[in-house]
Amino acid sequence: MLVTRRHGELWLVTHPEHGRVAGELGAHWGNDKFQTPAQHEALVLAATHHDDGWYELDGRPSFNAEQARPAHFLELPLEVTVGPYGRGVDSVYARNRHAGALVSMHWAGLYHTGFGLYGGKPLGHPLAVEVVAEQDHRRISALREAWGGHGLRSEFEHQTWYAYELLQALDLISLALGLIDLSVPAFDDPVPVTSTLARIDQPGGGRLIRTVPVAPGGPYVELTLRIPSAGVVSLDPYPFSRPGIELEVSARRLEDRRYASAEEAARAYQDAEPEAIRIQIGPT
Repeated sequence: MLVTRRHGELWLVTHPEHGRVAGELGAHWGNDKFQTPAQHEALVLAATHHDDGWYELDGRPSFNAEQARPAHFLELPLEVTVGPYGRGVDSVYARNRHAGALVSMHWAGLYHTGFGLYGGKPLGHPLAVEVVAEQDHRRISALREAWGGHGLRSEFEHQTWYAYELLQALDLISLALGLIDLSVPAFDDPVPVTSTLARIDQPGGGRLIRTVPVAPGGPYVELTLRIPSAGVVSLDPYPFSRPGIELEVSARRLEDRRYASAEEAARAYQDAEPEAIRIQIGPT
């Protein structure tokens, strides 16, 4: 669950909703500046369902007992998330082996610096190390099957890594849309979206999505996301085929207070009606 504090309220967006938005954006990726992915169908399916494992956790929001409120997703330990996330990956493999391999790469990359996209060091937690090893092994056989002996395997693998890197960009753009208060124009200097993901109180200003490929193997660019007016988002450079995209993000609003128990917070969440946040996305 994505949880942010806005104007005396807690705003909650589920991971499956975040995935739906990522998939919708992925369907329009590509123009004269950004190469349309050859593995478009698998990418869109992977983007849409990459966080389906959170269905198990978001139906009844987890609870941050120390803060006495619904837990933000990065507040949950791996011991809680690995099992459900793995079952979500299994469900994508059941839909499509190629998309499943991309989601395997995404999951392993979360614990392994995005395979070099984000810098830093791999997560040393034993569960993370185990996930990386298992998912690396699993995606190799799945990609061999998806390739099926048609064309150069080297080209297929090259395109697969391009699709993976686009999946990471779509993930970060969608996370930004779910975390930022889009009702308020933002003119502060943009900050890397990766530096804001753990924060309940989101900083003002735009966001930077770094290391976004324009073609397989690069070059790589930095996308700048800004909010020039309420409900309007600009991206520079602009990566989509349509000159403008309109979409909605479903969220629930809860009173920002201390909840007596996980049960009380869950009841408040279930009683809250989903609301559609309307967004217009276009070039600068």
